[in-house]
Amino acid sequence: MLTIIALTLNYERAKATNLRGQLVRNIGGTYRPLANVRVDFMVWNGTGWAPYSYAITGGDGFYYFLNFSPGLKFCVAVLGHYYPNQPLTIQNLSPQFYQDIPAIAT
Repeated sequence: MLTIIALTLNYERAKATNLRGQLVRNIGGTYRPLANVRVDFMVWNGTGWAPYSYAITGGDGFYYFLNFSPGLKFCVAVLGHYYPNQPLTIQNLSPQFYQDIPAIAT
């Protein structure tokens, strides 16, 4: 019985997709990564955006969200601004790959 449960959990994880994005700032025409900034992962609940999770950017400006089911509509929020303008949908990718969220320049 435990083997069946373990196989089921591994199968669900195999269908999950990982997301990544980057925050940058334009300084004199050069884009520099923004470190230690909170990025909120927002999901569409049918009537509006609801916070689901958050990440903090690393020294390279990248943030990551792991193990999401394909088909979920989402966006990210940084300092109260939602990105991108149109919601994205989580794709059905292998867990080894990342679905890239367009870079956010401030």
